[in-house]
Amino acid sequence: MAREAEIEQAICSEAEDAGWLQRKLMFIGTRGANDRIFGKAGRAVLIEFKRPGETPSRQQAKRHRELREDFGLEVHWCDNMDDARRILNLEVW
Repeated sequence: MAREAEIEQAICSEAEDAGWLQRKLMFIGTRGANDRIFGKAGRAVLIEFKRPGETPSRQQAKRHRELREDFGLEVHWCDNMDDARRILNLEVW
């Protein structure tokens, strides 16, 4: 079973190969930030990566709702590479 870091690293590499810019996120003084922000052609996507079968914590879910509702951002979480590929319109294997 893949670890969260392995999924994140692989998707970041594939996304960069497909022309996405990506950065690690950290919110100073606030917990629950998404792991990464991806940008391409005016689209900004925040993704929280999880181990297979794991879901976001309550704090993360709260932060995701805030980012969607208050900032209008596209926010996702995924526990596998195929879901992340679909979110970023990468080739699904």
